[in-house]
Amino acid sequence: MTFHLPPRLRWAFGLTAALVVAGTGVVMLLANGTDSTGNRPASVTPSNIAGRRTACLTGDATEAANQTGTNTVWSALQDASRQRPLNVQRLLVSATTTDQALPYLSGLSAQHCDLVVSIGPTFAQALNAAAKASPHTQFVAVAAGGQPAPEGVATVTGSDNEIATEIRGRALNLAASGH
Repeated sequence: MTFHLPPRLRWAFGLTAALVVAGTGVVMLLANGTDSTGNRPASVTPSNIAGRRTACLTGDATEAANQTGTNTVWSALQDASRQRPLNVQRLLVSATTTDQALPYLSGLSAQHCDLVVSIGPTFAQALNAAAKASPHTQFVAVAAGGQPAPEGVATVTGSDNEIATEIRGRALNLAASGH
């Protein structure tokens, strides 16, 4: 059985269907909003659910790869985390200028790194500005091979083992002090 509609009725149904589709599209567009603030993802607030202090190792990836003590310092931080309740993390990134390094240092402070250990001259040069912006974070520069010490922050020098011992001690003292 086939229904045959007169041309006027077919035209009316077609127009009604087109208006319904167009109206639905407009409603969906308005419901989603067109401003950029409605499309931003929710801000992320890092939390330390374990309640532990955090020690972070950072630096330019290329400079850190060229430093013989990078792995020794990282091992010292990991060793400290096994001895006391301490979170450790390592962030080696590509940052060849101080302006590129500073946001990473600020980010580590924002993530509640209580101790930030930097490897290499690029990050060491950014430490003073980061320390001024984040007075509750301890910043330590590992200065090796005649690298100048940054102003206003602690600097650790010596052999790889001496540096590792100092960094391990700072991390253990951090964990012992609690929150």
